[in-house]
Amino acid sequence: MIPRLGIAAAWAGLIALDFTGLGPWMVAQPMVCGPLFGWLMGQLAVGVILGGIVQLLWIDVTPVGVGIPYDSTAVTVLAVYWAALPVHSSLSQIVLALFIAVPFGFLFRVMDFYARRVNTLIARGIEKVQDESLPAALSFGILGGLIWTWVRYAGTYAISMWAGQKLWSYLAYSPRMTWKDQGLTMAVIMLPVAGMGVALELLLLEDPEGRLTSLRYFKFSKDKESE
Repeated sequence: MIPRLGIAAAWAGLIALDFTGLGPWMVAQPMVCGPLFGWLMGQLAVGVILGGIVQLLWIDVTPVGVGIPYDSTAVTVLAVYWAALPVHSSLSQIVLALFIAVPFGFLFRVMDFYARRVNTLIARGIEKVQDESLPAALSFGILGGLIWTWVRYAGTYAISMWAGQKLWSYLAYSPRMTWKDQGLTMAVIMLPVAGMGVALELLLLEDPEGRLTSLRYFKFSKDKESE
């Protein structure tokens, strides 16, 4: 298990560099990293299923500017890793892995928030370097930043994969309940439908980020009319 987990965490850390460290080349998008990581784990079909579902559900998540978005890449990679553990995963096991992975998207977001503070301190240190040494300091800072980003992502992925695997293995192989399997299998159908709703919302709204504001304004207008 340890060699597999170590290799998986190393690849996951490399994929994560595209999220905020190096790029974007769009490799970290769930639709891309899902099949890619699934292929690396020997379960391409699992990666295609999970990557497609996560991409639809969080299609509007993009690291733009200083904003730190929900880490849908981490959700995809972790879910694929757990779902690819058996030789043949059932649909209910695949969705179970996704459900377990969802909270980790927030965990990775918090990690990235504090990591950016460290990056800011490093950048301020480089600013204090004398002009003649500035090019070398910049090169060293960029290279060091990439290595640091890969190490922290790979390490966090390794811990998350190990911890989540314990829970997933217990739930996936616990005494099977028909109602649980039926519900998780139905989720394979319903989650893409929900994702299509998100995609249509982004397509139809001129200002996707203002959709909550629009809903509040609509509710306010209805309240005023009722008065």
